Amino acid sequence: MIVAISRFRPPEDQLEPLVARLQGRSRLVDRHEGFLGLEVLRSFERQPEFLLITRWRDKEALKAYLQSEDFQAAKAAGGVQADATFAMYEVVAQ
Repeated sequence: MIVAISRFRPPEDQLEPLVARLQGRSRLVDRHEGFLGLEVLRSFERQPEFLLITRWRDKEALKAYLQSEDFQAAKAAGGVQADATFAMYEVVAQ
């Protein structure tokens, strides 16, 4: 299993609109082969950090999604932050 994590800190004036967008997300990613789940976490700091965590069956499934029109639509709609850091991890134990 692969876990992909995007980390970002939106400006304070964008916090609530961002949360609303994330809660009302289109769910296009859900239909992609190999997609296993998504969580969005927000820290308790004054300027909170957000973690967007997706789980995938394998790297090929994640790569296929990242090259899809659905991913491009999510980026265009503001579902993916331009200044986010992105990392992939392999799950080696559960």
